[in-house]
Amino acid sequence: MGQYWTITCLDTHESIGCLREMGEALYSSIPESIEELIILSKFALMPLPIKPFDEPKILSPLEMLPQEIIERIFSFIPRSAAVFCFALTCHRFLEIGRQAIAMREKKYIAPWAGKRIICVGNCVEGYPENVLTEKEKAIMSYKSLYVYAADFRYPTLLNGRSINGILKSVNHDHYYVSRRMQLQNWLPTSCPVSTGEAKAVLLNITTNEYVRQSKLLPEHGIRFGHIIMLYASWTSDPSAATHCEEEIHWGPWAGHRFEITFIDAVNQDATDVSDIIVPRIKSIMNQSRGIEE
Repeated sequence: MGQYWTITCLDTHESIGCLREMGEALYSSIPESIEELIILSKFALMPLPIKPFDEPKILSPLEMLPQEIIERIFSFIPRSAAVFCFALTCHRFLEIGRQAIAMREKKYIAPWAGKRIICVGNCVEGYPENVLTEKEKAIMSYKSLYVYAADFRYPTLLNGRSINGILKSVNHDHYYVSRRMQLQNWLPTSCPVSTGEAKAVLLNITTNEYVRQSKLLPEHGIRFGHIIMLYASWTSDPSAATHCEEEIHWGPWAGHRFEITFIDAVNQDATDVSDIIVPRIKSIMNQSRGIEE
């Protein structure tokens, strides 16, 4: 018999579930949804189209504070729109504020990147070694990992829309179009990694291993999301409704940390495991569709 699954981020207390049986979920929109939660973006800052005053000006006490203190103040401002408004008060703050917004938006665009992810079956008993915190282990003494994850909320994904929200918050209807364009140029621009790019990689931060997009087999429908679903799976029952002879229930990457990024952002000592993982994923998916190797 099959079982139901949930894709869980232990650090954010978010889950995508309850999912159908694994054999069905593999061919749904779930793999793509997982990717959207861990795709990093490159943020670019255009040169400021303004210059500070050439003439000496009297600085306010706030402007005279050290750089570290100003950055700390920005970190306490709760919303990016408010950060931008504060940044518009002077040239020095504008540059610091733009950097603060870029760092803040990275966390919103890829909320699961670098966080512990696990695909848990409802027949699970126990948990992977060296993954849970002591507090989480204590909870496992009276409820299963699947039941624990069932209380998690559904993930919120902004997909970079918050940048537009910042502009909308500070740009009122009476502003001229030229003013809106000026403000837009001052904000960071986001360039998300495309899973269709040859330079894209799925990086396992925990093991320092990665899989190249260029090694995936699009003709077989293989995506990075499939790798996470199968390699981060964890349950006690080997039945997954994939019609697969391989046992996939003890995933070697269960509870690991992932991100989809560019190959040039990967450490030089990281290991390319594409030629090991992709053929196995292909075999599992072919067997689930009844295709002989």
